[in-house]
Amino acid sequence: MRHMGKGRLFRIVCGIMIAIIVVILVVLFVSDDDTYSSVSVDESVPYADTTSWMGNLSDDLYLSEITIPGTHDSCARNVMLGYVMRCQDTDISEQLENGYRYLDFRVALDEKTNKVKMVHNFASCHEDGNLFSDYLYFDDVCADVYSFLQQHTTETVIVNIKIEDDDHSVSDIQNLLTEQINANKDYWYTEDEIPLLGDARGRIVLATRFSDAAATDMMGLNMQWAEQDNNTPIDIPYELYVYDNFRVWIQDRYKYNVEDKYEAIVDGLENCEADENTLFLNFISTSGDGKVGHPRGYANTLNELLMEYELKDDTSYGIIIVDFGNKDLARHIYYTNQF
Repeated sequence: MRHMGKGRLFRIVCGIMIAIIVVILVVLFVSDDDTYSSVSVDESVPYADTTSWMGNLSDDLYLSEITIPGTHDSCARNVMLGYVMRCQDTDISEQLENGYRYLDFRVALDEKTNKVKMVHNFASCHEDGNLFSDYLYFDDVCADVYSFLQQHTTETVIVNIKIEDDDHSVSDIQNLLTEQINANKDYWYTEDEIPLLGDARGRIVLATRFSDAAATDMMGLNMQWAEQDNNTPIDIPYELYVYDNFRVWIQDRYKYNVEDKYEAIVDGLENCEADENTLFLNFISTSGDGKVGHPRGYANTLNELLMEYELKDDTSYGIIIVDFGNKDLARHIYYTNQF
């Protein structure tokens, strides 16, 4: 009896430990609040197909003259500490199919493989939600973009790369990125200028947020900007950066609470100056002004508010960058273009 009692106690303890592990894994990898907008969009228009909407636009438009839906921390779907770090619930292929044409890639070096992996700050992105799944690598997500562009040659995708790695040199990571780009150079537009849509169709427009430490002279649209990490609102929430061949307005107040963030977003929508030589990056994403952020919760509110906001037709609002975007949100954004 004593032996049976010990066995039963052992099973109970193991059960409790397994339950605790399951709870931890859910917190680490799963974000909650799967809420979707009740606002609908017109799907009867000729450009409602989110896989090929750019095919309805003129070749003579500069990309900066087009209202483009984008995703923030585009690969942060299967990521550790999902409650605070997860920013998307779709993979790169689905984001592109849903109409998003600006991708925000954060990268670091994986020492074990000497490959560039996708990250969100210190957290590595994984191929799926399994704790033991492989890292998601730059080569993998590029292959997804190449495949999409092969099937949808009227489209272009802006890929903006930021290095988030304090343990390795920028030049080492940049060299690995350059190898991937050179190996697939026909897919990349790497000039330091805003291209016409006609010149960018079927290609990735490279943008970078780091210095040319490796002296590759292949930085694309190099647009470094200071972190907008204040949580106290300021009068003008966006900042202008002037480079040799183009200008960029940035609104990325990622530590604002929802109310202040929405005011900053609307301020940008009403006062943005996107034109043939000027990009406007208007981030809808925020991690909030508290100690522990929850991107999904904030996105539920901000995306709904954006869906309810009456965007004007034939107006260039620049690039509008969201967390947890779906097809209807992308349509709501790109429907403002001159079709």
